[in-house]
Amino acid sequence: MKRLIAVFVILALPVTAAVAQESEEEACTAGELNLAAASTSSSTSASVQTGAVSVTNATPAVAVEPATEAEATVQGIIENDGVHVVHFWAPWCPNAKNELEAGWSGLIQDNPDVTFTFVSIWNDGAAGHDVLAEHDIPERVTTLQQPDLGPSDNDANRRMSFLGIPVTWTPSTWVFHENGELAFAMNYGEMKMGTIQSLINATQKEW
Repeated sequence: MKRLIAVFVILALPVTAAVAQESEEEACTAGELNLAAASTSSSTSASVQTGAVSVTNATPAVAVEPATEAEATVQGIIENDGVHVVHFWAPWCPNAKNELEAGWSGLIQDNPDVTFTFVSIWNDGAAGHDVLAEHDIPERVTTLQQPDLGPSDNDANRRMSFLGIPVTWTPSTWVFHENGELAFAMNYGEMKMGTIQSLINATQKEW
């Protein structure tokens, strides 16, 4: 049975995992989040209930024509069976560094059956390998860089979408399953590892 494709911007998670920190002060932003086609709704996925902004007519990421090599690489990963985490970050962003210090390395090690891809954005083409190495990010993580249209200190040069999905905050984290279906898009900055783990667990369950 074909499932409804939806993009969720997480606002609250009333589950046992820690609630995400989502204020503007806790994200490095390059503009206001703009989802013109979005409507406010509530959605239930497995045992996770979220108050979310839902884009019910979103084009699946695997069906979008990739604009960059990074997008093409991610498509090649998420089109496979299993659960796939795609994390957008910038080495200069304090909130992205806070997440690294909070335990990305441990989260990755605790989920050997999940793929993890770190995509650096708004960083003038640098992937930030040295920063990831400082925080013991395992070598099995795919590390990519999304090129800017020009110097990234100018917001107009920053790419604000990835495979057709808005990216206006760093860090942001997406969870894919079922051959490229987007389960969750956490686009409000710094998240607690327990929250991300709870969403991975929910995505691994049968919907």
